[in-house]
Amino acid sequence: MIEALGQKRLIYVTGKGGVGKSTITAALGRALANQGKRTLIIETDAFSAMPDLLGIGKEVTGPDPAGENLWAENLEASECFVRTLTRFVPSERISRAVVQNKVARVFFNAAPSVNEFVILDQIFEEAERKEGGEFVYDHVIVDLPASGHAVTFLSVPQTLYGMMKVGPIAKRARQLADEIRDERRTAIVAVCLPEEMPVNETIELSENLRESLDRELTGVIINMVHSLPVDPSRREVFENVLSQLRDEGQVDEDSIHNADGPALSKLVAGNALALGWYDRDQHYLGLLKERVDAPVTPVPVIYDDSSVRIVDALAEQLTQPDGAENAAAS
Repeated sequence: MIEALGQKRLIYVTGKGGVGKSTITAALGRALANQGKRTLIIETDAFSAMPDLLGIGKEVTGPDPAGENLWAENLEASECFVRTLTRFVPSERISRAVVQNKVARVFFNAAPSVNEFVILDQIFEEAERKEGGEFVYDHVIVDLPASGHAVTFLSVPQTLYGMMKVGPIAKRARQLADEIRDERRTAIVAVCLPEEMPVNETIELSENLRESLDRELTGVIINMVHSLPVDPSRREVFENVLSQLRDEGQVDEDSIHNADGPALSKLVAGNALALGWYDRDQHYLGLLKERVDAPVTPVPVIYDDSSVRIVDALAEQLTQPDGAENAAAS
């Protein structure tokens, strides 16, 4: 996964709410930065998750340093509007006066897709920004809205160009639409959990991208995949022991919750539960590989009380070409 993303300047990350989208975004940023790539993570939400995930220790406005080769920025629509308008109006003071005008704000807030367009415009500006003839960033990773809104968000430039056709804004809209469709330069990554609803939403996202933007997902990262709790060669032995203990009434569904029960019964019941999680995860992993025309990368559950260490561990997994899949399958 990380090798494929290393070829893309713009990387959009989306996924159903609650699947760990921002955590994976932070991990991808850390993984690329660890490879020496200057990487900017952009959020487009009122609440920024990056201070906690990257250990920045303050509210992100940005671009703010988040470690070696890594920066974070949270784009607000109002500020993006000023920056975009300044390119068409030869004065930032006039642009801010327009944006701060109450009547104008009501109009622009009500107008469809204005906020999405100016945010995408500024994302592209950051991706193309140069200093001394060199790109400032090798990669810009964007923590997109949830997958239910992501296709609508990314379709805004194409929709605007279809409405206007001529003029500088139409020209810019076409440029942004072309960039989003360009699979050589721009990646779209879906994050999901190995559960029914997130997997179905990811399959739907893949189909909607193909229909609306005429492009495929670049990849899918399945977060929090459980490992096989026993050695693969010993699975049959364990299942035979489990079956015998259940027949004898020594292990049942409540054994793991029985604080006064035998330790061996709780241990066996716990492993049986973990085996069920593993089988469920492998089922949905197989379903995604069957239904989505993109590489599917599982990453394991990381047990830690520090968000920063979780991001670092996931970054390490994503940096190893086969490490994540091996870890999740072992």
